[in-house]
Amino acid sequence: MSALINLFYIYDPWLFHIVRMSLVSGLFALLWFGYKWYKKELKRFVLPLDSLAVCIALILLSVLPVLINGTTEFGVIGMYVKLLVLFSLGIVIYNLFYTSSNGKDQLIRDLKLGIGAQSLLGFLALAGIPLFITISLATNSDMGGELSRFIGSEQEYRLYNFTSSAFFPLSAFYLMLLHFLLAYDDNENNGTALKSVYVFLLLFIGLISGRTFFIFSVISLLLYFKPRYIPAILAFTLLVLFFAYNYPANPYVAHALEIVINLIQGGSQISSSSDTLVNKHLFMPELKQLIMGDGQYYVIGRTANSYYGGSDSGFIRQALYGGVGYILLCFLFTAYFVKRIADNWFNGSWKFILSALFLLSILNIKADTFAYPGIMFVFLMFVSLFGDKGKIIIVERK
Repeated sequence: MSALINLFYIYDPWLFHIVRMSLVSGLFALLWFGYKWYKKELKRFVLPLDSLAVCIALILLSVLPVLINGTTEFGVIGMYVKLLVLFSLGIVIYNLFYTSSNGKDQLIRDLKLGIGAQSLLGFLALAGIPLFITISLATNSDMGGELSRFIGSEQEYRLYNFTSSAFFPLSAFYLMLLHFLLAYDDNENNGTALKSVYVFLLLFIGLISGRTFFIFSVISLLLYFKPRYIPAILAFTLLVLFFAYNYPANPYVAHALEIVINLIQGGSQISSSSDTLVNKHLFMPELKQLIMGDGQYYVIGRTANSYYGGSDSGFIRQALYGGVGYILLCFLFTAYFVKRIADNWFNGSWKFILSALFLLSILNIKADTFAYPGIMFVFLMFVSLFGDKGKIIIVERK
């Protein structure tokens, strides 16, 4: 049961584009925990006070740009309230399933099952089986009415996951999932924590999510490389080269492997998305904006994906909302949870802390990652619970 709840909570599929399963699974876990608490089957509740305090502080401090600039922008506040709600439900799920002595092992097992399920769905959908294409497409969010634009396009394959997330947010999630699992395997160092097959499956499903994963997964693999990963990396590399050489005109292959195909054909372009980012979305805000922002994140009367300033870059969006100080606030919030993961899982490893923050900082150039309430950040917050570091209160029932 924990694996199923974990799948729904972490990946947050929206059934029929409406029913948000992270909330449904969280509320189900809350009711189930309440029943077990009433029956005295569970008698302990672990509450991470400092993590909750950090979330509340982020919400309160994020009001300042609105007050300073006199705007009525509450979209950012709403994002962080949503993040706090999801984190609170994650605390309940943690207490329901994972507080035993083998809680970490159980979580890793559940994450592996999730990788297997996503990989199987992705493979069957890519094979063109209508049932699995329908299942995967039925779990995405409506994207503010933009979902239909991608169905039938060269990017439809990126929707072949059992999740509401897609494109860059999903790619960032799989990158941090890979980074976490590689660090876990490195810390355990027993040869069994992360078998080569899961590395291959994660590379496969990560490639489906987008080119961001494809590029930056190399950093994680180099940093935590082990010889036993060679079969998985070699098999994945051969698979990529086979499709890039033999099917470069296939719309899915041409999009997913654009970088490899350009290198094979001697092109100078890295990828169309990187060129678009540099040419259209990166610019230097004005001095006043760097100091105090404009108190705007979304465009007033916005349509789907209409951000103030028209930039996809996380750094630009954050600067336009609250200046450099707000960028620092979002970074510190992110660093807090990365540090908590390192303390609870990897003995405070600075290798993990610095590498994870480096990856997240690079990703924040392209789009929001610092403190952004997507499935990637919910995942980081959830795994930060597994340990005894920090200010924790244990409520016990006699």
